[in-house]
Amino acid sequence: MSNNKGAPILQPPTTESSIDITVPGASAPSDEQSGMLTVESAPLGSPTLAPPAAAALSAEAVTGTWQNNVKIDALWCIDETRNAWMRVAGVGWKRIYNGRDGAFTALVTLAAQARQTGHAVNIREEADGMIYEIYLW
Repeated sequence: MSNNKGAPILQPPTTESSIDITVPGASAPSDEQSGMLTVESAPLGSPTLAPPAAAALSAEAVTGTWQNNVKIDALWCIDETRNAWMRVAGVGWKRIYNGRDGAFTALVTLAAQARQTGHAVNIREEADGMIYEIYLW
């Protein structure tokens, strides 16, 4: 007696049978759609709008500020979601970017390695006061 518990109940389609489009992920583009995908488009002309004048730019335009060859001499964190700070020697405390788990973990790891080894880093700080990039040499 065989145990079929948890076994698939559908068989894969054979080359002789038509594809059942009711099965999710089994549809394919038709010949007409394939032809539309390969049609070359006409190249666009050059831009018709001129770039905005420098005077029209807002005085509050945000740009990243790089600080090169600085040392991280202290770290601080607390039992809160993505809340860690690092102290840059001669500059002060800077918050580490906390927007996404992966980015936060990577930045904290680099900051901790820089603190532990004493190596210089290059950091990018945005207008919100957070560190978004760390390059550790």
